[in-house]
Amino acid sequence: MSEALSGFAVAPRTQIIRQSALTIFAIAWRNLWRNRRRTWLTAGGVAFAVMLLTASVSLQSGSYATMIDTGTGLYHGHIQIQHEAYQDHPKLRTTVPDASVLVADLRRQPLVAAVAPRLSAYALVSDDERSFGAQLLGVDPDVEPRVSSIARSTTRGRFIKGGSEAFIGEALASNLGIEVGDEIITLGSDREGGLAALALEVVGIFETGLADLDRATLEIPIETFREAYGMGDEVHHIAIRLHQAADSDPFAAQLNQELPAGLRALHWRELLPELEQSIELDRVSSVFFYSILALLVLFSVVNTFIMTVFERTHEFGLLIALGVRRWGIIGMLQLEALWMSLVGVTLGLVLVAPLLVWMIEFGIPMGDSAELMRQFHMPDRLYGGRNVLLMGSIPIALIIACQLAAFLPFQKVRRIIPADALRVD
Repeated sequence: MSEALSGFAVAPRTQIIRQSALTIFAIAWRNLWRNRRRTWLTAGGVAFAVMLLTASVSLQSGSYATMIDTGTGLYHGHIQIQHEAYQDHPKLRTTVPDASVLVADLRRQPLVAAVAPRLSAYALVSDDERSFGAQLLGVDPDVEPRVSSIARSTTRGRFIKGGSEAFIGEALASNLGIEVGDEIITLGSDREGGLAALALEVVGIFETGLADLDRATLEIPIETFREAYGMGDEVHHIAIRLHQAADSDPFAAQLNQELPAGLRALHWRELLPELEQSIELDRVSSVFFYSILALLVLFSVVNTFIMTVFERTHEFGLLIALGVRRWGIIGMLQLEALWMSLVGVTLGLVLVAPLLVWMIEFGIPMGDSAELMRQFHMPDRLYGGRNVLLMGSIPIALIIACQLAAFLPFQKVRRIIPADALRVD
């Protein structure tokens, strides 16, 4: 009997608390619009910050993705599998054994877009009169263009198909004084220390815009390399291109757990540390810019609620005199600040949504710089990125920051003396 009665006693109390909370939120909302112009100006500042920060973060993420795709797409790939000693001490004997089996297994992985086995050696390249040192790369003509943009940077001729064909850098061809169709000789040391000589026909010339590659790189079919240098079913490294660059870290970690002893998988950060450093430097500088913008918005919020407290001093003094607790008044003001920040954030998200769709799907045209970007194998538009976690944290961070900024002027309520406040007009 007592349990039944206690149930009837709790229900009305819970309902009263719920109705009181709704009433407080409604009063805070109405108080917010007592000065519509100031509320819209402050909310507009928050909306502008949401728009600018969200669009900037999206463009920044898109530019990082472009930098990674361009940097890794030139030669290295997102991940490379090597002998554990090859990165620091590249030698002809430091190879990945049973390469064909490993390459076949990698191509069955759902994250993998393309896999390119490669062999590498340094050789003396000469025509009839001139000789220059160069890096001789043995590549698979069928899959190399899907991993490396070198194969797609042809200025004259075509990419290699097989046999004794050579694909040579523009600067190296100029130094040798050769053209497409000419014959060159390469001399190097094979696996056993003997002479490895090749007579090759130049079928194509490429230009990447990078002097080191164009001046000292020569690509030939991987089977031709194996025959000349006495290499079996082994490679110096396996370049892997993924569908998404963001998967490189977890996939490299997975490979390092599964690869045989003596082999390791290196992700692009290890292969291109200078690229990671440039991204981190840009990220740090952008944080400074974002912080300055957020501070400007917070100063606007502080100013708004300083004026609110000043204008409503008489009202607050009367409430305190009637017995309303000071922290209750501060809580009401905090709810007003919350409503204002929610209005600003909502307005900002509504305005930035079509801009994000345009940037992500269509990109921003680069105008006169488009041709220059194409020369460096970069897209001729700036695309936004889908960094949902970072872009989603911006509204939340601004709402919290607005609450903290509003809390400072509200502390004046604690120092209000009712008798003095009631004399204020």
